[in-house]
Amino acid sequence: MSLRSITFFLLAVFALVACGPSSAQIKTARTARYHTTASAAFQAGVAALKDNDYKIQQVDPVAGRAITDVKWYEVDGTSMSRDSEGRPQMTSAGGIMFAVEIAVMPDADTFYVQVIPHVQQMKAGYSAPFDIKEGDGAMPGWVTGKLDNLYMSIYGALKKDVAVPGAAGPGATPPIEPAPAAADPEAAPAPTAP
Repeated sequence: MSLRSITFFLLAVFALVACGPSSAQIKTARTARYHTTASAAFQAGVAALKDNDYKIQQVDPVAGRAITDVKWYEVDGTSMSRDSEGRPQMTSAGGIMFAVEIAVMPDADTFYVQVIPHVQQMKAGYSAPFDIKEGDGAMPGWVTGKLDNLYMSIYGALKKDVAVPGAAGPGATPPIEPAPAAADPEAAPAPTAP
């Protein structure tokens, strides 16, 4: 093989590896319905949280819900550094508290796994953080990326059980609330009982 052929081959391999999921693949994963049990869908959701390095705070297998610990991030999505006692050290205004919840929802004779972000942002001059809801223009893009990764992980685990990829789902039930996060970025989030 010539040097030129090797170079083109390596570039082609790199291009295939570097490409993430397409928007169509993400949409399919976000809207997929599965012919499986609620328990299997829940296990796939919990596994996706663990595979994406989330620490799970609360698990309710009967209700089919789990929520992660609250983590602090800088506005750009980098993890906030912590002091020697484990308290977040905000380096810029606008620190973001983030937790994610999974909820198994029925849809006729199928189930789907909803991924629900819980996002709050600290703002200078305010004593309490502001809630940012999914679809809000203030939602950081990196949060959407984290949600997409979870949907793709769940879809990968349940792909063999897909019923109707891309089907629109009914309205969701209200999510469970995460443990109240302290408004003071120096304080650790309050633990909750299981």
